Amino acid sequence: MIYCIYTDRIIEDDASNSEHIIPLSLGGANGFEIPVDKEFNAVAGTEIDGEIANDFINMFHRREHDAKGHSRKSPYPKVKKSIIEDSGKPIQVSFKKENIDIYSPMDGRNLTEDEKHGLTFKSTINIEIDCNIKFTAKVALSAGYFIYGDLFKEKVDHHELRQLMNFNRKTSKQEDFNSFNTLGWYWPHPVPEKDSKDFAMYDSFAKSLNCSFVLCIPGPKNIGFVVSVLGRLIGILNVPANTDDFPNSGDYDLGHAVLLKNKKTERISYRELAKKVLTEIENNEANK
Repeated sequence: MIYCIYTDRIIEDDASNSEHIIPLSLGGANGFEIPVDKEFNAVAGTEIDGEIANDFINMFHRREHDAKGHSRKSPYPKVKKSIIEDSGKPIQVSFKKENIDIYSPMDGRNLTEDEKHGLTFKSTINIEIDCNIKFTAKVALSAGYFIYGDLFKEKVDHHELRQLMNFNRKTSKQEDFNSFNTLGWYWPHPVPEKDSKDFAMYDSFAKSLNCSFVLCIPGPKNIGFVVSVLGRLIGILNVPANTDDFPNSGDYDLGHAVLLKNKKTERISYRELAKKVLTEIENNEANK
């Protein structure tokens, strides 16, 4: 029998499987995993992980890092809903690392370089504005349990993270969030002025480290989560919690971070993370 943090219930061992907290397609690594309900995991893999992994903007970051999923195919942004502006002819545009491929379904082939020269096309892309908050909540929920275990289960108001993780703009009711105490920010929403300094600091963390990571920061009455994917700050959440018994020394000094780089998992304190960021910034400045 195991406890599944996603469903908040005990399940049979054979009803579970291993879940990458940050999937491989988003810079995750083996070792940063928890056992979860396999049926729920399949849904979350499509509706949360899959949605953010296939997000048009995130695909550029995946291409830059060559962040492959289980298919092991090199990722690149692709727009199927495109037309040639002059003729209205349908095309599919692939933004590969070396060049742009333009495929004509009507002709059943890619356009030649001569045909692409000077071509103007229009593309339609879908932006799912809620995928980042759902993913941030999912990572906070699973990473919190991965890092703190039963302390997280018993001392954190994680039911609100579950509500955010399962948010659906079409079916979720406003009244379900009227008494919400979890606060935060997620892309693409603007950063509130009062949070601008914190945002700038964590944004510099993400860009300097240029990898995926989760940072947990216990406070007097809450626990904060900072989630970065492939060098891009995705979301920040502050969740109500009683952190009196949480560890705060050694690898938990000021907080705890899980860094995922070069397919390896590293766990360090917030203090050590800050030192690592400072070193990266100094090295970057020296190499300019």
